[in-house]
Amino acid sequence: MQPESRKGQISVAWNGLQLKIPDTWDLRVGGHRNLIFEKELQPQWQLRWAEGSRGSTKAVEGGLPALTDKLGSPMREPPAAWQGLKRTFRHLTCYQLENGNLGGGACICPQCSTILSFQLLTEDPELIRLAAESFASLSCHSGKQTLWRMQDFSLVTPPSFTLTDYTFGAGLTRLSFRQADLILHTCRLASADERLAGQTLEEILLILADVVEFDHTRGDDSACQGYRRPSIPRQIMFRLRREKPFVWAKLWHDSDSNRLLGVVLQANRPIPEKTATTICKRYEIV
Repeated sequence: MQPESRKGQISVAWNGLQLKIPDTWDLRVGGHRNLIFEKELQPQWQLRWAEGSRGSTKAVEGGLPALTDKLGSPMREPPAAWQGLKRTFRHLTCYQLENGNLGGGACICPQCSTILSFQLLTEDPELIRLAAESFASLSCHSGKQTLWRMQDFSLVTPPSFTLTDYTFGAGLTRLSFRQADLILHTCRLASADERLAGQTLEEILLILADVVEFDHTRGDDSACQGYRRPSIPRQIMFRLRREKPFVWAKLWHDSDSNRLLGVVLQANRPIPEKTATTICKRYEIV
């Protein structure tokens, strides 16, 4: 699932989209379907995308204007660095600014009908080539599972989980997903040694799971997990409180990176152990 990186490149992924970028760039999330690429804290270019309708070509093409607004006027032919991408994407159009510089472009993936748009945020001529190389490595239709890879972590979720919210705060990264009535939260906390100096793993796990009644077990000094499986009367009580009755959570310490990783699942029905453990196995510091 994870694309291999060439020397000088790193692989990044967000919400169904994967690509390679220079290892001197940083990735910043601008929205559920918006990535901004920076170098030394300066934005270089941004990428936006929208799901297209497989059943209607006109409907897909009709979604292009919304992602090309303010990019400039259409160019007759893309710059040389982008010419080869005409064989990969449909309706590739580049736009130029009033000064004649490339402002951005848009296209459609022929396999999944995803509508893609890019915008250059600096006038560095070298950026045209680098952005084209990154765009050429882009994949947006993996299907079987969804990779999330940025900052220093990698996470894989089943495709049925939809991103609902995210937080990138100082010392805390949190991604939230939903699958029907099942809610998934993944957390990355830093630095671990400072947090563990004042709280135990069990205490931090209770805070992350946001529960009072919890049966927890500790496998070793670096991990603990717990669950809530209430009786039917207590399930009714939790539902009346608008709480998910069933909870499964795990917190573990990655000592090599000095990070804490946590997974919390909440549902109206018993949570499959296989689902929980599989997500934990694919959540790691890279």
